[in-house]
Amino acid sequence: MSDRDEATEPGSGSWGPIARVRVDLPVMHLDRDFDYLVPPDWDEQAVPGARVRVRFSGRLRDAYILDRLAEADVERAKPIERVVDAVAPLTDETLELVQRTADRFVGTFWDVVRAAVPGRHARAERSVLDSPVSEIDVAAIPDPDPHVWRDYAWPESVAEPARIVWSSAPGTDMAHEIADLITSYRRRGRSAVVVVPDAADLSRVRTALQGALPDSDISELSADLGPERRYREFLRARTGRAGVVLGTRGAVFAPSPNLGAVIVWDDGDDVYREPHAPYWDVREVAALRSHLSDCDLFVGAPARSVATQWWCESGWAQPVEPVRPPVWNVRAIDDREVARDPAASSARIPTAAWEVAREGLTRGPVLVQVMRRGYLPGLACRECRTPATCGACRGPLEITSGHAIPRCSRCGQLAGSWRCPECGSEHIRAMSVGAGRTAEELGRAFPGVQVVWSEADRIVREVADSPALVVATPGAEPWAEAGYQAVVILDARVAAPTLIGGEQLVRRWFSAVRLIRAGGQVCVVADPAMPEVQALTRWDSRWYAERELQQRMAIGLPPASRVAELTGPSSAVSALERSISVEHRTLGPVDVAGGSRTYLLTPRNQASVLTHQLAAALRTASMGETSVRDVRVRMDPRDM
Repeated sequence: MSDRDEATEPGSGSWGPIARVRVDLPVMHLDRDFDYLVPPDWDEQAVPGARVRVRFSGRLRDAYILDRLAEADVERAKPIERVVDAVAPLTDETLELVQRTADRFVGTFWDVVRAAVPGRHARAERSVLDSPVSEIDVAAIPDPDPHVWRDYAWPESVAEPARIVWSSAPGTDMAHEIADLITSYRRRGRSAVVVVPDAADLSRVRTALQGALPDSDISELSADLGPERRYREFLRARTGRAGVVLGTRGAVFAPSPNLGAVIVWDDGDDVYREPHAPYWDVREVAALRSHLSDCDLFVGAPARSVATQWWCESGWAQPVEPVRPPVWNVRAIDDREVARDPAASSARIPTAAWEVAREGLTRGPVLVQVMRRGYLPGLACRECRTPATCGACRGPLEITSGHAIPRCSRCGQLAGSWRCPECGSEHIRAMSVGAGRTAEELGRAFPGVQVVWSEADRIVREVADSPALVVATPGAEPWAEAGYQAVVILDARVAAPTLIGGEQLVRRWFSAVRLIRAGGQVCVVADPAMPEVQALTRWDSRWYAERELQQRMAIGLPPASRVAELTGPSSAVSALERSISVEHRTLGPVDVAGGSRTYLLTPRNQASVLTHQLAAALRTASMGETSVRDVRVRMDPRDM
């Protein structure tokens, strides 16, 4: 054995002289390995996972070291210029996770790693490395609270690694459930990574951990943090100074020594889909991480998603079922009842729902969920019902308050002199009513009652335990410490026309109704025969997810299959589809802005072949001036 070969033996204490790196380059066909020589001065720092600077085509570029080898694949390897970080940002586990995510979603290594690792900040790095590494006092962690999971039915035995799916029981607090899971792993000296949709959820989980764990043991990773703090928090997790990582979407990649569990809350939330290529999904990345590292995985949500139901039915995960309260009062009001009710058109709320709200207000706050934000977010001609659009950009017109002039929601231009292009009428009517107008009308229906209005642009995080009418859009419902006395759901008749439209409707309803207190009442303005309403009436999102899954499996739709969405110039989409030889079914093409869209569906056991062929075709296209390079590929889009 040569000296070089000895240098690469595990545990030998040194590395081979060659660094195999992945360089940050803008074209897909160069997303491959390159070999560089490691100068002796950088030998100890240039470890796999380290960020380095290399010269490529005469320019200095960032790169990550994937491996250290004895020999290069080129005759004369160029030297790396320097190692960027004092601590390699990526571990062996996260290196593999990043690459496997790129492969699964037909992207490049650097497309993924940009979301996984924040930019370096020298001052933050020094502050972390100068701070001591302290061991957590396991004996000081409180014992589990036996009441946290009392409203759930756990399986008789839990497999190893544990992969658990749970959906909320009414009146429970996900923050305390997650805190209980975290502390159970910290008692065993294991770390935990927790991913939640937004900063408000993050704050609630951190509050629930107060008194159980020291602040120094918790790292927060969120896009809301500044560059210095974000890199400091990342390094605290990477070096083991913090055993708990709480964060939003990108935290799913957070390196954490001795990882015990990844916990994801509300996996159906659209924020978990990365908006930039390759459009990876937190739920799938978390599952992939559990598979690669054998860590436990917990996925909770207000309502069971079809994807996690697929996991349960396949045996990959186990369900923890919520127990419906002994007193569960849900009333559904259909269109016929609304049509017979004169109050429904004048007060924006049917009489039956008004009575539920009135009774609830005698004892505490009442939540009213509406689907649309704004005041009057959609307008139309009063005479012929033609949608009212902007004369400059054709964007939809809206009214933002009771005294406002109609304006374009796209470009902001005022439309005070709007005239219908079809019939010439100057009069408009509301096509839809937003949270603002609903709050105004309910204020008139309940004189003297405080009205709280919460939506995306003006979110109210918490309300007091006193009578108040809380009007909120999905996802903006304030937290009520003692729970809501009643929940009324308006605008509930129609789901979005997407594959997961009904699933999202259930998720939004369950998300609001789980905030109710024991004995509270629920009123939903929708047809009682709707499966979504039946799921709410039973408080059984598993039943709905199971039903949806069976229907999709019968026609080969996700998650029974994997889907590639191809969008771009029509000829390019067709050319890319023709290059795919693996077994697949084609849906489309359909004309969209800028070209066409086609879906390719393949059985799950052929999915890796499909992603490999798509990636190979895009790499080939990136080497030439072909329009195929302009095709956008999204795997398993949520809005299919």
